[in-house]
Amino acid sequence: MSKQLITWILACSVYLTLATALAQSPAAVEPDTAVADATAQTIDSQQAQNIRKLLTIRQALEEKRARVRELLGQLGNADEVDMEKIREQIAALRETIDALTRSFESIAVSGANLHSLQDESKPELSWHDELMQIARPVLNSLKEATEKPRRIEELRREIDLYQRQSGVARKAIESISQFDGENLPPEVAEGLAEIAATWKERDRDITRSLELAGANLQSLEAEEVDLLSTFGGIAREFILGRGLTLLIALLTGIGVWLALRALRQLVRASRSTRKDSEQAARIRLLFYGFHLLTILLVSLAVLSVFYVRGDLLLLSLAIIVLVMLALGAWRFLPRYVQEGRLLLNVGAAREGERVIYRGLPFRITALNLYSELRNPELEGVIRLPLSALAQLISRPRGNDAWFPCRAGDYLLLADGSFALVLQQSIEWVRLKVMGSIVQVASDEFLRQNPRNLSMDGFGVAVTFGIDYQHQSIALQEVPRRLHDGITEAFAAAGYGDDLKDLLVEFKAASASSLDYLIFATLDGNRAASYFAIGRLIQQSCVDICNREGWVIPFSQVTIHQAQDRPLPALPEEPTTTAP
Repeated sequence: MSKQLITWILACSVYLTLATALAQSPAAVEPDTAVADATAQTIDSQQAQNIRKLLTIRQALEEKRARVRELLGQLGNADEVDMEKIREQIAALRETIDALTRSFESIAVSGANLHSLQDESKPELSWHDELMQIARPVLNSLKEATEKPRRIEELRREIDLYQRQSGVARKAIESISQFDGENLPPEVAEGLAEIAATWKERDRDITRSLELAGANLQSLEAEEVDLLSTFGGIAREFILGRGLTLLIALLTGIGVWLALRALRQLVRASRSTRKDSEQAARIRLLFYGFHLLTILLVSLAVLSVFYVRGDLLLLSLAIIVLVMLALGAWRFLPRYVQEGRLLLNVGAAREGERVIYRGLPFRITALNLYSELRNPELEGVIRLPLSALAQLISRPRGNDAWFPCRAGDYLLLADGSFALVLQQSIEWVRLKVMGSIVQVASDEFLRQNPRNLSMDGFGVAVTFGIDYQHQSIALQEVPRRLHDGITEAFAAAGYGDDLKDLLVEFKAASASSLDYLIFATLDGNRAASYFAIGRLIQQSCVDICNREGWVIPFSQVTIHQAQDRPLPALPEEPTTTAP
């Protein structure tokens, strides 16, 4: 990594040296002679106009100063009323002299102004202004970028104002001129003469200001901008200035990040792979703290580059972005605290414990920004963000089953259907019922509480009855012979090793038979033969009855059919059960 960084720095240095040399070298191509002559003529014409303007302004200055000296001489002989009026005239003339002086200087120096480059004295700022001080470089950059359009708009507004003022002044002069030729008293004529002189002087001042503003506007609008040279200069200035600063900041941030990442990989490779939940929580806390430290160091590295390079604009923008990110993170602080408790494995949901999510049990196998939930009996994994995991509550796993069945198990469903489990995942359980494929949602399947015949074995219950004439041997001999006969039948059918237990007991004396309960318990690997085993028990009982000569009862119903002629009344015969 260090070799690559050195290579980058050397390449950038060579490029910047060449760019600086090219920028400082004279132009390789001389301008055409015709273009040079036209440019010289334009400059001479503009210079002559400026000389005439300077002469006009200088003459106006001399007139204003002579008028001020005249008014100052009148102050000694004036009364209090006239003295106040003369002072106001002197103040107005001095303002006009200052404006003319500034105009003269502006034309002489071609509009150069140092006031925009000087620090203005500002009053003491409030804390809000101090915070907003960071944004001043951004505003100054925008102000510089729009300097020429704003200046043109200001000159246009000034020209419009001067034109309206000139119209008012001319109307005033015309109104005063209407009194010419009239027989006026000397006092009125003297007053009108003073007012006329004042308005004529104002009109001349307005006319000069209008001409000066128009000349400045024409000068700004006549400036030719070479777009290619302008964009080239802007690009060169950006590359050698702010672009280089951004490149150095980017390389510095990447370098710090890669160095810290290599350190993290080194620590991760050296630590032991064996860990318990408490150690895993400490390791997570350590690495998340390391991530936070990485962010802080990378941010400080980038800010340091901006500070050392002296680029206040980029430094201000970077600080504004960091402050906005910090304020945004502060709003979510309670959620971050809750998620931090989860990462430390001290929250409501903990790693390795059992949790119910969407009606299914899961084990929290990993706590991270995206935690993993798995069910050992179901295919698939659920990745939950910490915000979702924070809403769950876990408990120790214990010995509870994760799911009532596995793929390949045989089930008895709630409706009595016999089903084979083909596949089960966190979304669906696929079953084979009577030769057809059925797909049931996993949570709905779990709520049906199916009976698993394959997991821990199963039992088959059969009720079988014999006739009452065998009542004498019904309690001892019949159960024993049934038990032995069924056991031999199971062995002959290949179920002998799978038969766990066989129960044969007298159940009840029903209306037409003596009933026995036969209950066979078998291993789960014979679940596919569930119905076949029930039939085998029935067949075995019938075979035993045939060998022993026992009568299997059945219900008999006597039907009386009416004849055409009446028969003598017979005693009513009860319904009997015949073999």
